Amino acid sequence: LYWFTVEFGLWKQNGSVKAYGAGLHSSYGELMYVLSNKSQNKPFDPEVTAVHPYQDQAFQTVYFIAKNLEDAKAKLQNYVMKTKKPFSLHYDPFSSSTEVMNTPHKVKRAL
Repeated sequence: LYWFTVEFGLWKQNGSVKAYGAGLHSSYGELMYVLSNKSQNKPFDPEVTAVHPYQDQAFQTVYFIAKNLEDAKAKLQNYVMKTKKPFSLHYDPFSSSTEVMNTPHKVKRAL
């Protein structure tokens, strides 16, 4: 998901494709490629996007376009909420750190 969102994320605004991915903003050639309609574009769906192979040495063969930024955010949040995690996390705002709650002692200390 990181590759096709943070690096090569696209969304639509008023019918035009816009780039929000840092990889596209730092590569004029790839940005022109994706906006030229030569690339294959698919609707953004985290279930599909998460398992799609990516290129790190050439232009992407496929890009995923969100309906808008709000839609992308909602789909990502929904995907993450459905992801099974075999652990619990606790955020400590005082140390700005996250700890895995994998022992009874850690759980008790977090309470």
